[in-house]
Amino acid sequence: MNTQKLWQQTKRMIGKGLVAVRRDIYIFTALIFLSILGVGIADALEQLAHWYWVGMVPVFFGACLYLEWQTIKHSGVPLSEILWVQIQHWLGVAVAFYLTFVLREIGSLNNQTTGLDLLLVLALGTYLAGIATGWLFRLLGIFLGICLILVAYMEHYVAVLIASGVAMLVLYHYLEKSVDVFINENEPK
Repeated sequence: MNTQKLWQQTKRMIGKGLVAVRRDIYIFTALIFLSILGVGIADALEQLAHWYWVGMVPVFFGACLYLEWQTIKHSGVPLSEILWVQIQHWLGVAVAFYLTFVLREIGSLNNQTTGLDLLLVLALGTYLAGIATGWLFRLLGIFLGICLILVAYMEHYVAVLIASGVAMLVLYHYLEKSVDVFINENEPK
């Protein structure tokens, strides 16, 4: 096989990956928006915020499952295997949420601390999910961790969170464009 044919096959495979990456931006944007909304709800309505974050567990699970399935659907790995791993992971996050509520009920945590703990568990769960699914969830986990620190230290943090969210989207866009430039610059003549 000559170099030109090999390059064309490689370019097609990378191109298929980029189509999936471009779909992922919608999921990434929605999860960032829901995260910023959750932090705002946590500040204004502490009791509702706990249930909001519990509701985010199945949303993050679904997004994570979809992205991982898109990544390996042509690899021959059965969907049941992916589903089982993701269920275990996100069930662990849900149990950690439940235990946080138990600690609040017995008086070990107040409402504000409970909200911060829930955000911490979700940030860690999202980051660890990114180890299996790819850099997108690792980046989102880092963003949630930054949100946690901002909420803990700053009183007027909503603008900073929105700016951080926009920065994450710009970073995502930059990383995607870098792959396109790399492909075009390394194409054999």
